[in-house]
Amino acid sequence: MKRPGGRSARVGKAVLDAVIAEVAENGAAGLTVAAVAARSGVHATSIYRRWGSVARLGLEAALAVAEERVPVPDTGSLSGDLAVFLAALEAHVRTPLGGALLVLSTAGDADMAEARTTFWRERLGKARAIFTRAMARGEVAADTDPDEALQFAIAPIYLRALVLQAPADAAFLAQTVEIVGRAFAARGTA
Repeated sequence: MKRPGGRSARVGKAVLDAVIAEVAENGAAGLTVAAVAARSGVHATSIYRRWGSVARLGLEAALAVAEERVPVPDTGSLSGDLAVFLAALEAHVRTPLGGALLVLSTAGDADMAEARTTFWRERLGKARAIFTRAMARGEVAADTDPDEALQFAIAPIYLRALVLQAPADAAFLAQTVEIVGRAFAARGTA
């Protein structure tokens, strides 16, 4: 049985910190369990036993970094929440670490599929509060699917980062917030 804050938590933190440092230093393509083991002081077999693969290890680190650097805001309005959230997301994907973790999370091998699904389920599960709160305030239509709305809102950031390889400046972010607000506005308020 795992003890919260015990050895298991310390090992997990050491390994994830090592993953983050490795990716920041060498990129996602250079991530290996051997390098993480050497940096963390945790034996490679322990890492494999707990995470199963480099892909899962990398995605768990990506989730931890995303939660820290792109927190879910509560400003009291949909436009405020989206402005803060999208700006943080844009800033994060433009950092070397954020970009490397983004590349890692989009790798196409079969081992990544389950890890990627878990990552997005957890990340969207937390960020859906932006639209759930907006529904409660009457800012968006009552039949809005918070997950779909959130995906609609973040898609331009990922499109620009991954496909267009163009930054999203303040004007673009403001326009995105406005478009998302109009797209999901409660009937009679758009």
